[in-house]
Amino acid sequence: MTTIHNIAVFLETWAPKDTAQSYDNVGLQVGDAAREVTTALVALDLTPAVIAEAQAIGAELVVTHHPVIFKPIRNVTAGALVPELIFRMAEAGIALYTAHTNLDAAHGGVSYALAEQLGLTDIRFLQPDPGTNDPPTGMGAIGTLNEAMSLADFLAHTSAVLGADSLRYAGPRPNTPLRTVAVCGGSGSSLTRTAIRAGADAYVTADVTYHLFFDVMRPDGSYAMALIDAGHYETEAITEALLVGRLSEAFPAVRWHRTRHRTSPMQTFTSSPSATQEPR
Repeated sequence: MTTIHNIAVFLETWAPKDTAQSYDNVGLQVGDAAREVTTALVALDLTPAVIAEAQAIGAELVVTHHPVIFKPIRNVTAGALVPELIFRMAEAGIALYTAHTNLDAAHGGVSYALAEQLGLTDIRFLQPDPGTNDPPTGMGAIGTLNEAMSLADFLAHTSAVLGADSLRYAGPRPNTPLRTVAVCGGSGSSLTRTAIRAGADAYVTADVTYHLFFDVMRPDGSYAMALIDAGHYETEAITEALLVGRLSEAFPAVRWHRTRHRTSPMQTFTSSPSATQEPR
């Protein structure tokens, strides 16, 4: 028999809870650790559609990357989104477990999966934690493309591989060759200068603010590297496949499902090429 506790022990051995950021909330958020699990659903976020899907497949457990209980809540009632999601989970008897920044910090975790998805090899931590070797922990990842690729081709490759409808970036000329690429799934703009120091030709992450794009610009107007914002959901969606793969291997008796839903609430609007825009 596989219990939620068994699954939690496995995840916390791979991604220890004490490696999560101080602001984070990871681990079992809803449910009874002693409950048996025969069917489970993995998603990046908990949404109403994910809960309905879990009910439809008879799941006893949902595993997410992003915690639904992140800030303190005063009640668990119908009405506001987060309390009602928790209420629905408890009412349906479905548990919720979250592995967030501790999975970001794990060897073979989120950024490693993103690096592999982009086709990088010789992958290692972009910012390893000092003194952690067994297992090593850190943030971000850096690796090498098998063959050099122009910035224009790499942008097209990144967009296609991640399913990103649009990319925001700052960087050198489109024909500039790239070979060394750094990544960080989700909000990784704080590692921009670390990527420059590591010798990256490009850094792929998300949630980059306008002024942070200036961090890759030199005083002469050239660029130290390309900084690419590919979207928070897009750079972390691979986490679902990562978790399903590792959990299926560890607990083959459990039926593991990756959600069929895109859990991001964001959509992309692209104006028509024929639309007339006022000059700025």
